[in-house]
This record gives sequence, C-alpha cells and structure tokens, in this order.
Amino acid sequence: MIELIIVVLVVRMFTKKASEKGLNKVVWGIIGALSYYVPVLLVGFLLLPSLIESGTLDFSSVGTAVAVSLLITLGTGVLCCVGAYRILLSQNSIVKQNESVIDSTFE
Repeated sequence: MIELIIVVLVVRMFTKKASEKGLNKVVWGIIGALSYYVPVLLVGFLLLPSLIESGTLDFSSVGTAVAVSLLITLGTGVLCCVGAYRILLSQNSIVKQNESVIDSTFE
C-alpha cells in the first residue's frame, strides 16, 4: 500500500517538473513511475526472497523481517527514482545547449 502512495507522489513530482520546464508530462510521469516501481518489484520478488532463503539475511522476528524488507525495497526505489530524475534533468540541459548551438550556427 505504501508503495502505491509513493508512486503517486513520484508521478506528481516528475509531472510538476516537466510542466515547469515545458516538457511532456505524460512521458516524465511514466518514467518516474517505472523508475520507482520496477526496482521495488525486482528487489521485493527476486532479490529479498533469495537472500532470506540463503540465510544471508537472518531475522530474529517477523517484525524485524518486515521492517528490513520494507526499508530495502523502498530505499532501492527511491535511489533509482532520484537517479532517473537527475538523468532526465541533465538530458534536458544537454538538449537546451544543443539547441542554442544550432540556433547560433544559423544566425
């Protein structure tokens, strides 16, 4: 449940920034949602179960297991989301620089 709330917040953040920069809000929203949710699903369904089964993550109680699993999945999602956000912002500045070079060439 918390993951869906975070996805909604991420999409709002990405679309707001796209709107401020005059870019396609739908594309930025999709990239934001996928950059958060795909890593969360991969870690939650592929990585964590194998780490728990192999004994790498040994938990003394169920509450500890849930808390650590939640922190690992959410942390991974947030890190990937921040990375995608920074990449999109840097790509936008590269495009703006190229446009200014092209404009000055043809003046």
